[in-house]
Amino acid sequence: MKRFLVISDTHVPVYQSDIPAKIYEIAKDFDGIIGLGDFTNLETVLSLEAIAKAFYGVHGNMDDFDVKTHLPVKKVVVIEGLTIGMTHGWGPPFDIRKRIYESFRGVDDLDVIMYGHTHEPFDGMERGIRFLNPGTATPGGTYGVLTISGRDLKFEIFSL
Repeated sequence: MKRFLVISDTHVPVYQSDIPAKIYEIAKDFDGIIGLGDFTNLETVLSLEAIAKAFYGVHGNMDDFDVKTHLPVKKVVVIEGLTIGMTHGWGPPFDIRKRIYESFRGVDDLDVIMYGHTHEPFDGMERGIRFLNPGTATPGGTYGVLTISGRDLKFEIFSL
């Protein structure tokens, strides 16, 4: 069994001066951190990489150039037998999952696609794939906890 802290849209230092303290406090309790973009600056990414046992991240549309050179726009990983696509997302919130789905065209056997961008948590099935969004890791926002055991997946949303 593996447990991951899932965050997106921290927007440091634009929306907040640092990632909420709670994220730093609980990170040690997880097997890794999944970061889904819009960190904004590279210092935020590096601080998350430093505290995470494992870090899987993608950049977002609002990230500085150095973040975009440090992290890919999308990533596919296999964890405990599940194939997980990760991207931030772009454009208006309507039809975002359709656009994201199309961006992964050609990737075989995706079980899950994780994304951010909308600042709204989401957990649902579309086109035979489970889409997960942790919301925004800002004060009053949310984060996700992803638990994978074999091919079983549980996704929970928590308020900050």
